[in-house]
Amino acid sequence: MELEQHRLIHPHSRWNQRDEFLLLPGDGLILVSGRGEILFFENRAKLLLGGSNRLGCGQALEQVWPELAEALEHHTVSVGQSGPLDTWVDFAGRAHHVRLFRSDDGMGAVLLGDRSGVTGVASQQLLMHQRILEHIRDAVIVTTAEPIASPGPVIVYANPAALRQTGYSLPELIGRSPRLFQGAKTDPAALRTFHDALVHWQPVRQTVLNYRKNRSSFWVEIDLSPLADQDGWYTYVVSVQREQ
Repeated sequence: MELEQHRLIHPHSRWNQRDEFLLLPGDGLILVSGRGEILFFENRAKLLLGGSNRLGCGQALEQVWPELAEALEHHTVSVGQSGPLDTWVDFAGRAHHVRLFRSDDGMGAVLLGDRSGVTGVASQQLLMHQRILEHIRDAVIVTTAEPIASPGPVIVYANPAALRQTGYSLPELIGRSPRLFQGAKTDPAALRTFHDALVHWQPVRQTVLNYRKNRSSFWVEIDLSPLADQDGWYTYVVSVQREQ
């Protein structure tokens, strides 16, 4: 479809990367391959769409949600260059607030849940925690807890120390998976240890060889800790990384 015929008529804006995680508990995550196939469709996303069973892994997004497929295609270049973007996308006659981002395997979308619970005191607490993390000397990276298998968890936050350690900018990291730091000499056994711990929601510490953006390697001790939300469901994994 030509851009001048584009159905996406809602306004859009840049995600406020300084003041918010890519997604919060209660949001719904969707990952789509570069071929337009749905790779991951979180249950929360289905709930935010009214419990629709039309959408699921392995389907062509264009066939089941053409408005989102078109929005992703329309904003691919902009999101790839400047980072996540917030917009509104129609589904079944209703506009949904959606955050678009680049992923390892293509594109992703976050269906933004009700933000009324993260305003006021809660919002200030979240902002304070992020400000504290900005001044910690160790690298801190926060990812989603799922998917653990391919295409892998999604980076939702990285503090300035993590950016200095890896050489990436925040827009380059947000939405990607930690696979970005792996390379030819990264020990597969160490990666299996991480994977097995996360499958069972257990903390784990490992020293592993990682790679920077310029592909130079460095040894780093990584502490991974799964975090549960108020309902006891694991939503995030916090990674504290200290270069050796």
